[in-house]
Amino acid sequence: MRRCSKFVLLLGGFFAIWSACSVSGTASGAETVTRQGVHLRLTSDVADERLLDDLVSAFDAAVPQWLAFWGLPADRAAGWRIDGFLMEDVDAFRRDGMLPAHIPHFKNGFATPDAIWIQRQASVYYNRHLVLHEGVHALAFELFGGGGPSWYMEGTAELLATHRDRADSLRSGFSGAEDGFLAQAEVGFRVNELPRRREESSMWGRYRVIEERRESGSLPTLASVMKLPTNLQGDVNSYAWCWAASLMLTAYPETRDAFVAAARSGRDQSPSFTTRFYREIGDQWPAVRARWRVWLDDLEYGFDRDAYRVNLSTDDPRYDGAPVNLAVDSRRGWQSTGVWFPAGTVRVQASGQCVVVAEATLQQDSEDDPNAIVHRDWISTPAGITVRYHRGAPIGQLQVCVLPIPSSGDKQTSPLQVDSLDPAPNGTVRSNVSGVVSGTAAFREVQIDRPSWLLFRINDVPGEIGRYQRADNRGEYRVQISR
Repeated sequence: MRRCSKFVLLLGGFFAIWSACSVSGTASGAETVTRQGVHLRLTSDVADERLLDDLVSAFDAAVPQWLAFWGLPADRAAGWRIDGFLMEDVDAFRRDGMLPAHIPHFKNGFATPDAIWIQRQASVYYNRHLVLHEGVHALAFELFGGGGPSWYMEGTAELLATHRDRADSLRSGFSGAEDGFLAQAEVGFRVNELPRRREESSMWGRYRVIEERRESGSLPTLASVMKLPTNLQGDVNSYAWCWAASLMLTAYPETRDAFVAAARSGRDQSPSFTTRFYREIGDQWPAVRARWRVWLDDLEYGFDRDAYRVNLSTDDPRYDGAPVNLAVDSRRGWQSTGVWFPAGTVRVQASGQCVVVAEATLQQDSEDDPNAIVHRDWISTPAGITVRYHRGAPIGQLQVCVLPIPSSGDKQTSPLQVDSLDPAPNGTVRSNVSGVVSGTAAFREVQIDRPSWLLFRINDVPGEIGRYQRADNRGEYRVQISR
């Protein structure tokens, strides 16, 4: 028995007709349900039509965004539709032929040009992520004949499957599956957006993998990521590195166009694909490798790719010995002096104040708005505010990093060596409102062992409770570097 209903839905700025169909079928005795959208016909033995509606609507909303990422017109996928299977009982789907015998066993998901298969996950977010991930593969087959080697293919799929969970919007104020579907469209589902909290991206785990390797001091080089084997066999660690590389290469204008254009060679999974890509960005390769080292240090929940871009270039001039002045913006991540330094010792002096928005609290006694957000602002000097720490250092603290220019002999990605400045001997010391002692000026002699860039930042929590804390800050420190 088949029951269908149709209604108009706004997806990504255009209208589409969506058809919801419940099919009484079986997968070796288990009843299956099919939900049909514009680009995805999803069949499942999971008795949760609301979840299936969500997955189909997310997929349809993602397709025009994937086309835009590749610089293709919105009608390029007109008429393109694939079958999808969300499976609780994988063996039942194999027995009934909905998962063909020639499809190898897989850990989470698998894609062909015509269909995708997903093993049901315990979290709504990760079910959605996998459907989108495998959908990118299927569309790449359609558009380019394939997705390229594993680092590129899986990195692109991870990039275009990341999103922010809309579960709260789907649940609030609606009772039926169709209403939930409409609610998702209204909040504007977006892919290639980074989850801001662990709670909204359950089971995704990419930040966790990177954090664990960062703490162990065993980070991969970018070159090693680009040489990963063709079949990653569902290895979560490898997927994390592919995603991190794709995120970085698309975040910088010097490499983004080359990365996107490489998709057109998707049929080629050989090392030649990577060789051609390297040639396109080869003049910036030392800077790209240095960015990779900073990138892996920064990746955590709350990461903002725009605020954390570091302006490094192989065209940066050599330090000429004259004092260099830099204003370190409290709203951004690492910031470069714009020159590279030969081996030797430099003296760093800093002064000034900035406003650090340390936390957001809910004001409960406001009659006008009982849920109004009230920011607690703390005034910080380069020594920082020891009432709160991030990664073992006070928030508001001025930090310095010597970032060596990579050489061809470097075989590993070492964790960043981050240092702070000391209170200046002649600087005044005062007690602020929280009782924390802070110096108003700071200095440090920095030893540089090989040609390097010198980076500075004001330490802060990237973001929490769904907010970008760093972006709320105000002010800057004034830094001078001299011999």
